[in-house]
Amino acid sequence: MTAFFNLGDLIGRDRDLEKVALIDLGGEDGPRSFTYAAMDEMARGVARGLLARGLTRGDRVAILSANRAEYLATVFGVMRAGMVAVPVNFKFPRETIAFIIADADAKMVLCDPPRRAACPEGLPVVQFGGSDVEAFEPFLNPGDFESVIPRPREPAMFLYTSGSTGVPKGVILSHQSHLWVTETRL
Repeated sequence: MTAFFNLGDLIGRDRDLEKVALIDLGGEDGPRSFTYAAMDEMARGVARGLLARGLTRGDRVAILSANRAEYLATVFGVMRAGMVAVPVNFKFPRETIAFIIADADAKMVLCDPPRRAACPEGLPVVQFGGSDVEAFEPFLNPGDFESVIPRPREPAMFLYTSGSTGVPKGVILSHQSHLWVTETRL
């Protein structure tokens, strides 16, 4: 069994990395297949891309998108870089989305094309499947990346409640609090 320290680094490199890891039905084109190697490369590119944009350990990065390969690679890349992934439920009203992104103090938003209009003004945005200046592909910074080793109880992710009793509340999930689950299943 491989020992993991960073929740975003769960792609074991001791396995066949050319096996299909994900079949994505959520992109702009038809079904796309991604190997473990391709997902790992994309996650490293996200981590390096965030650092190249000036984000630092502990910064929060919002992800506003339907399920797709880029979403998963972004979650992994954010955590590998020592930052905090903030997945935002795209079904929330625009005001709730803005509240969550502000409450989390997100420094950047990565989104899919249908959710671009819901991104708050004034924050850098990277768009999955885009073809302009803020597109995902040019944002990626390919190359090797050594994942950050988290400190005890260092946040990996903020998940927000639905706000059924008021405004949504952020729940802090640490790397260590979830790694034991994956270690027993791998």
